[in-house]
Parts: sequence; structure tokens; C-alpha cells
Amino acid sequence: MNEREADMLRIEIERLIGQYPEIAEDEVLRADMLDGETQISDVLTHLIREGEDAKAMKEATKARQDDLKARAQRFERRVEFTRDLMAAILDAANLRKLELAEGTIFLRNNPQQIVGEVIPDALPDDLVKIERKPDRTKIKDALKAGRELPGLALSNSPPSVVVTVK
Repeated sequence: MNEREADMLRIEIERLIGQYPEIAEDEVLRADMLDGETQISDVLTHLIREGEDAKAMKEATKARQDDLKARAQRFERRVEFTRDLMAAILDAANLRKLELAEGTIFLRNNPQQIVGEVIPDALPDDLVKIERKPDRTKIKDALKAGRELPGLALSNSPPSVVVTVK
């Protein structure tokens, strides 16, 4: 199914409604006529299948991504483990640096770090970041109540397609 075929179907539907204006008001008659005179059922069935195939591929891809993420985490733990072992060996040998054919290993002094659990609510305001974030529910309620907000307005959402296959 390509966009050209869908466009051809839309043109055929518009032509039939223009040719038989009485079907514009009767949804049951219009559905029956379009089913008999066009490929609407075939096209929509094909699109349902394409959508379900895409959904299956999305889920399979996500599962694969989860597997790869777990694998990457295992390798990250292996990297940390090897670095910890190198640090322990250099410490036991009382060495800060060792040059080898494969690479140079050295211990670097890192900057100071905070030790302990940081509880944001227990800190004064000058030591925390305060995030200003719009509350979309309150904004919507304010607009419904007639409050004017610069650059914002309520609008009807477009209809969404619902496909049930089970």
C-alpha cells in the first residue's frame, strides 16, 4: 500500500459522493455503496495488517533494545571490575603508574565528592535548583474558565483512529 493508492481511493470516494449526493447524509448507505464500488475494504484491511506488522516490529525492536541494554550494562560492570582490579594491584605494589606494551595505567586523584544522602527538602533554597514547569491541567482549566493567557487557546483535538483486532 502506498500513498498514491490511498489518494486514488480518496478521489474515487469524493467522486461517488459528488455523483450520488444522497449518500452523504446516510452513513449506512454510504458504507455499503463505497464497499461495493471501491476497494475501501481491501485498502483498509491492508492498512490494518501493515499497522499490526509495524506494531509487532516495534515491540520486537524494543525487546531487542532491552537485551542489548542489559548486555551493555554487563560489559560496563566488567569494565568497572577490571579497573578496580588494576587499582588494587597498583595499590598492593605501591605504584602510582605502570607503563606496559598494551597501555599505561596510572592512579589519578579525583576531585572531592559529597558523601551521604542528599535530601532536597532539608536543604536551604540557595542550595537547590527549582524547576519551573507548566501545569497543563491547570492551564486548560483556566482557559475553560475564560482566563486569557498570552499565546494560548483551547482547540478541539483531531479525531484519532482506533483499530481493534482481538
